[in-house]
Amino acid sequence: MYPIKAPAVYIHQRVMDSPKCMERMERMMGCIESTEPPRVVNDEELDAISKEHNWPGIAGKRTGEIKRIGNPAIIFNRFRWVEADEIKKLKQRFPNISGYYFLGDGAWGYRNGRATLQTQHGICQNAYVIHSAWGCLHSCDYCNIGNFLNIMLDIEELIEHLDGLIKANPWLKLYKYDNHTDIPTFEPEYGASKLLVEYFAQRQDDYLMLYTKSDNVDYLTNYKHQGHTIICWTLSCSTVTREIEKDSPSMENRIAAARLCQDAGYTVRVRFSPIIPIKNWREESEDMLEKYLSAVRPDIITMDMFKWIEPRKVRDIFDVSLWDEEYLDYVDKYAAMDPDERPRGILPNGKQVFPHDARARVYSFFINKIREINTDVRIALCGETPEMWDEMDPELGMTPDNYVCACGPTSVPGNPLLSGG
Repeated sequence: MYPIKAPAVYIHQRVMDSPKCMERMERMMGCIESTEPPRVVNDEELDAISKEHNWPGIAGKRTGEIKRIGNPAIIFNRFRWVEADEIKKLKQRFPNISGYYFLGDGAWGYRNGRATLQTQHGICQNAYVIHSAWGCLHSCDYCNIGNFLNIMLDIEELIEHLDGLIKANPWLKLYKYDNHTDIPTFEPEYGASKLLVEYFAQRQDDYLMLYTKSDNVDYLTNYKHQGHTIICWTLSCSTVTREIEKDSPSMENRIAAARLCQDAGYTVRVRFSPIIPIKNWREESEDMLEKYLSAVRPDIITMDMFKWIEPRKVRDIFDVSLWDEEYLDYVDKYAAMDPDERPRGILPNGKQVFPHDARARVYSFFINKIREINTDVRIALCGETPEMWDEMDPELGMTPDNYVCACGPTSVPGNPLLSGG
């Protein structure tokens, strides 16, 4: 796992009751240096610590806005497998740890993707997503991870409960893990990837997807995945990787990691996400596409323009001297407008930051360059508007009602819409 220099390490007392959790924690502690000795805490003490450090205050704030320096504080924790009413009472009693799984809830979450068409004017699909941590060792300016890492250690119990989730949702074939952290950064000491890969390897119709931008993947080549684990990287051009996705592996290292896992028999995917139009974005994107597609054969490529961030906050979050002036002008234009008067699709009347035509130019550029190198790979959009799907229809060959993407519920090997399907 990545070496960590944490300002503090807290161990929830529930962890102390489980030999397996203790063993997992001790493995991970071999890679962690802490300014202070680790401290065992209960809910009341953790609530006070959270209040002291204003952890609830990260809500709505991006990493670039809080200017995080160094690694986060570490909380070793454990799930509570109890009824929702009990969790609700605990949240009322301990309001400063009511989120981010501090109280042992949140082993999986439901993504109501179809509802986003009404609420955010974007196309998405429903799915459950598996979680075992909140927080990240990467410090991407656009992310909302805060300055702590709350990591659950009872992975064996998580897997025991997966049977019920999967049985109750036969429509869902792909289980994404984990979009509230970057699990490979903790491996192999954490051991969660191995257990989940082996669990899904024994299932006939269900697939695991590891979601990452890490290059720490060598250990995965030894796992017997039986073709039932998909690995999806988010990939950005060199300047974005270096200047905006801070503390993350280089573009070249991510490509090499994808090639390594591809050679080990994994299905690999890529999300060009979020596409941030920096100066010289065309030249840098072309370089990225050529390097990636000359080394890797993904079964699908998903594209996702930078979005979700209120235009008025962009200059507080990013070094905008890196940005293409045309696209920065769009942000400033919307920042100067009353939010309710912004066009349909632009925050808060949607999830976008750039207008339709500006996004379409980027997508068309990517599609044309991809097709110069690979004529067959399936290309999809993420969270885009119906209007964008209509414009890109000749290139995508799919509809909002019938499409595959990086983490769609039926986007698994054998789906005829996928490359090689």
